[in-house]
Amino acid sequence: MKKKLSILLSLAFVVGICCVPAMAIKNVTQYEPEDILSEEQIKREQVSGWAKDVVNAAKTLGMIPAFTDNPAFTGTITREQFAELAVKMVETVLGEELEAASSDTFSDTTNPAVLKACQAGIIAGVGDGKFAPKLSTNREQIATMIDRAAQYLSAKLGENLTPNVGNMEVFSDRGDISIWAAASMAALVGNGIMSGTSATTIAPKDTCTVEQSILMVYRVYEKA
Repeated sequence: MKKKLSILLSLAFVVGICCVPAMAIKNVTQYEPEDILSEEQIKREQVSGWAKDVVNAAKTLGMIPAFTDNPAFTGTITREQFAELAVKMVETVLGEELEAASSDTFSDTTNPAVLKACQAGIIAGVGDGKFAPKLSTNREQIATMIDRAAQYLSAKLGENLTPNVGNMEVFSDRGDISIWAAASMAALVGNGIMSGTSATTIAPKDTCTVEQSILMVYRVYEKA
């Protein structure tokens, strides 16, 4: 009797051992290799706490493009990537695709978004027929391009999206703003699109990140 009981218990134990791993393996194999994010991918998808709500809202609207070179949200944005973002925002507002400039407009890029932004007057080249797509941008450059995008939308919508001029006297580093960027920065500050880096600084020469750019472009979208 004890021998039979021992055999039955052994069989039950073996069956249990076989069944549990089979179930576990079934659950694990539900995940494809591409579902497992690498450390680099995780870092690239991280968003600063202050930017999460806006980035998520922009994603929901389909307003974040498939950026060239797949930058991190916290990484510095390039001229090419900003053109992609600005065009996506404008097309989202208007519900139509923008026309593109000729493919030979620049000798160093044929990126469709860059050509669209050029045709709309949102961006310009750096001289000698070049656009410098991989060049990082700073806050005053971004402000100028955002202001042009806002002006383009204003003309299309028949409504001034940036009617106010900001008081730049509060910024102790206002003298660092390039002459060509002064009006654009004042327009963005006056209409709540760009904020200072502190209560008394605007930091025109500081680099601009992807998530900072998304925040400012989203604020233009909200006004449209």
